[in-house]
Amino acid sequence: MRGWMIEMRELHSIRGPITESASARLRGSARDSARGRDRDCKRDERGVVLIWFALMLIMLMGFAGFAVDLSNWWFQAEKIQRSADAGAHAGAAFLPGDLPSATTTARSLTGQNGFKNGSNATVTVSQEPNPNRLRVKVKATIPTYFVGLLGVKSVDLTREAVAEYVAPVPMGSPENKLGNDPARAQNSPQFWINIAGPNATKKSGDRFQAKFCATSVANCTGTVISGINNDEYATEGYFFALKVASVVAGQPLNIQVYDPAMTYVNDTCGVNIPTQLEANALQALPGNPYPDAALRFAPGLTSWCTGDQDISGRGTKTTFIVRSPDATPWSDLDNPVVAGCTQQMPSFDPGGSNPTIYQYLHPTDGKQDAQAVVNPADGANTFAELFRQNVTICSIPAGSVLTGEYILQVRSNATAAAPTVYSASVVDGGHNRMSIFAGFGTAGLAAVDGSAVSINARGRLPIYANATAANTSFYLARVLPYDAGRTLRVTLFDIGDAASAGVLQILPPVEFAANFSGCVFSRNDGATLSSTASTCTLSNVSSANGFDGRSVTVDIPIPANYTCTPAVATQCWIKVRAAFPSGVTDTTTWSAAILGNPIRLVE
Repeated sequence: MRGWMIEMRELHSIRGPITESASARLRGSARDSARGRDRDCKRDERGVVLIWFALMLIMLMGFAGFAVDLSNWWFQAEKIQRSADAGAHAGAAFLPGDLPSATTTARSLTGQNGFKNGSNATVTVSQEPNPNRLRVKVKATIPTYFVGLLGVKSVDLTREAVAEYVAPVPMGSPENKLGNDPARAQNSPQFWINIAGPNATKKSGDRFQAKFCATSVANCTGTVISGINNDEYATEGYFFALKVASVVAGQPLNIQVYDPAMTYVNDTCGVNIPTQLEANALQALPGNPYPDAALRFAPGLTSWCTGDQDISGRGTKTTFIVRSPDATPWSDLDNPVVAGCTQQMPSFDPGGSNPTIYQYLHPTDGKQDAQAVVNPADGANTFAELFRQNVTICSIPAGSVLTGEYILQVRSNATAAAPTVYSASVVDGGHNRMSIFAGFGTAGLAAVDGSAVSINARGRLPIYANATAANTSFYLARVLPYDAGRTLRVTLFDIGDAASAGVLQILPPVEFAANFSGCVFSRNDGATLSSTASTCTLSNVSSANGFDGRSVTVDIPIPANYTCTPAVATQCWIKVRAAFPSGVTDTTTWSAAILGNPIRLVE
C-alpha cells in the first residue's frame, strides 16, 4: 500500500491532478497486478502438490508392493508347512526301525507337495529322541517381487513338523516263545494260543475268529459284515510279530509250533487220550519211536494238555503263513510270503467210529498205521509228527535271514488251495490250542531270552488257560516311556470261566518303582463291577457274575513319571496277575492299544 501511495504521488507530481477516469484505470491496474501475483502463487502451489503427490505415490506403491510380497511369503510359508506336515506324516509310519525308508518317503511327499529336496528346497529328516517320532524340516528360497526393487531379491523360509507313529502294542511275551513249552520243560506262562474255527461261537471266548453269536454277547448285532453275527470278526486271522534283532551267523531261523493240528481231547484232555497203560505200551514199542510216551501221552490235565475243543461238531484246520519284513510296517498283509513257509494243518477227531489216539500212534495195529510214521523230511504231516510235538513250520536258511519284523499269520478260514485268501466256504468250528517258538538253530529255540529274536502278538492276544488252579502273572502289553501321560486301553473278552471267582490286577513293570492307580473298569452291559481304582484291581471275576460273553475295558493311565529301559527286552512290560483259587478252563481274547490316532502330528 505504501508503495502504491508513493506511486500515486509521483504520478500527480508529473501529470497533475488525477482525473476520475485515470483513477479508475489506476485502480484497475492495481487489481490486475494483484491478480497476477495470485496466479503466480497458485501456479507455484500446483507444482508443490504435484511433487508431493509423486512422492506419495512412490511410497504408496512401495507399501503396496511390500504387502504383495508379504502376502506371498505368508502363502508360501503355509505351503511349506503343509509340505512338511505331509512328509512327517508319511515318513513316521516307518519308525522306529527304518529311518532310511522314513527319510525317502518324507522327501517324496514334500516333493509331491511342491518342495523337492535338492531342487527348490532343502528337506532335512531326523529321528527324535522318541524313536517313534520323525522331524521334517523344509527350507525354501522364495523370490520377491516389488521388494526386489530395494535390493532384496529373495527370502529363505523354513517350516518343520513332527509326526509320531503309535505302533500296535506288543502283547504276551518279550521272549522267543509265546505260550507253554512242555517239551523243553518250560511250563510258564500257563496259557496256550487259541484260534477258533469260523463256525465256533463267540461266547466260547474267541472274539475275532468265531462268526456266530447271540445279541446277548458283546458286539453281536449282525449289521457290520453281511451274513456274520459277530461284528468284530477278522477275516485275516491273527498276527504275531517275530522281531529279529540280530542274526546268528551260520544258523537258520526256525519257527516252531507246539501241537499245531487240532485233535479233539476237550478242555482238560479227558476225552480220547490213551490210558496210562496204553501210554506205557507206546513207550515200550520196538525201535522206541516215543521215548517219553508215558508222560507225553498220559491222560488228564498234565502240562502237555493243550485242551483242543470241539465247539460245533467240527474240527478246525489251521493255516500258518510266515511273511518277511517289508517297508510298510503299518500293514501286515502286504508283507511277502516266505517261500515254503505256508502250511495248513489237518484236524483229527479220534474216538467213536474213528481211530483212537492210541491207534493213530501205534505203527502196526492196522488202524491208520500211516499216521504213525515219523519222518519230518518226507513233507507229510502225520498224526505222530504233530500230536504234542514241536513242529517246524518254517526254516529260513542261514544267510537269507533279515533283521526286522517277520509276521506269522494264523487263520482258520482259508482253504489249502488258497491259504492267503479268506474263504466263506470254510465251516470248521473247533478251538485249536498251541504255542509258538522261534530261534536260530536248535540252541536258539531252547534259549528263552529274546536277545536275537522275540515273539509277541500284535494288539490281539487270544489265549486259553487250563490249570487246576492259577495264580500267575504274565506279560500283558509293552508300553514305552514315550507314552507317559497317555492312556493304555486293554479289553478283556469272556474272562472268568473258572469254578470260583478270581481276581485280576494290572501290574506296572517291575523296574518302575510305583503302582498304577486310577484304572477305570467297565463292562459292555453297563454292570457295576467290583473294582479298586487305586490298585487297578478287578474282583469277583467269574461266569456266575455275568462275565461270560462280555467285554471288560480297562483304561490305564500311564503316569507322567513312568520310565523303563526300552533297550532291555524284558523291561517296559505291563503285567496282569490272574488269581483263581480253583480250576480254570478259560478261553479269552485280550487286546491293547494306546489311545489316539496311530499316526499323528504332534508338533
